[in-house]
Amino acid sequence: MSVSPKLQQLLTDNGVSFTALDVFNQEFDKGRMMSRRYDADQVDAFLDKVVKDYERLYKLLGDMEVEVEAFRESITNKAEMSVEHLHVRLRKIEHYLQNKR
Repeated sequence: MSVSPKLQQLLTDNGVSFTALDVFNQEFDKGRMMSRRYDADQVDAFLDKVVKDYERLYKLLGDMEVEVEAFRESITNKAEMSVEHLHVRLRKIEHYLQNKR
């Protein structure tokens, strides 16, 4: 799953070290004969769940990034519209004052 550069920078800036692909591609050394070994199938199943969580997180953050950008545009448009509305009202007042003279 790809992540937008802006989102990747946000994750990096906030200490998120791994991507879903990093987790997916992680390999583990084989243990020694007498050392504690992990069941490879259990590790793989767990990592699959972690990867899915990362993918859901990326999607959620990406969606939120889109929503925030739309919200910013909306605010900008409303601010511009308000300024434009004020200019129209000012022109009407100026016109009214000129005609009243």
